[in-house]
Amino acid sequence: MKHKIKGDIISWNSSIWDLNQKMKSIKEDEDITLEINSYGGDVFLGIDIMNTLRSHQGKVTVIITGIAASAASIIAMGADTIKMFSNTQLMVHNAWTYATGNAKELRKVADDLESIGESVLASYTHRVDADTVQKFLDEETYMAASKAKDYGFIDEIVDDVAEEVESEIFSNKAKEFNSSISKNDDNQLENKIVNLENEIERLKKKLNEQEPKQESKQPVAAKQRGFFF
Repeated sequence: MKHKIKGDIISWNSSIWDLNQKMKSIKEDEDITLEINSYGGDVFLGIDIMNTLRSHQGKVTVIITGIAASAASIIAMGADTIKMFSNTQLMVHNAWTYATGNAKELRKVADDLESIGESVLASYTHRVDADTVQKFLDEETYMAASKAKDYGFIDEIVDDVAEEVESEIFSNKAKEFNSSISKNDDNQLENKIVNLENEIERLKKKLNEQEPKQESKQPVAAKQRGFFF
């Protein structure tokens, strides 16, 4: 199954609704490729989708095509393999909310946010150590693909994979070309040697034909030995 999440992570977003419907109908071991371009939204909806992906028996691949921020980055963590294009971003931050009320009510909101923060932190720690994740959450960190890969948030940069394949193709072609040149050089050298040997034999034969016959019983001189390189 292939699907794309775009826009806010909210229940009435059609791409979220469509994903939920597709997840109900696919086979348990069917592979999933999920593209993401979202600034985030409802943290618990993001966690729910992440856990659904993690519990799926088939292979799950997420490709970030624009940005996966906040709750969208949590969804990405549900994949077996996470990929980013080199010009995309991953963003993580602590949970936040709007609140009104008296001091007691606001303290309760702060306590709730800290509790939610533990859930957010746990969404990343199967890939990255807790201290690093917490630091990035506290600083509301935007990560380019290279940084995200260096810290272990993602597995592959799509453009890098293409370059490796392209490099391998050129490398193989170069080897084939060099091999053909080497074979041609060997064949040309062998032909030159054969031609040279034939020419020497022809000259020897011609000299023997021109040499006058002698009646003396002196032994005939040994044939001249030729050296070449």
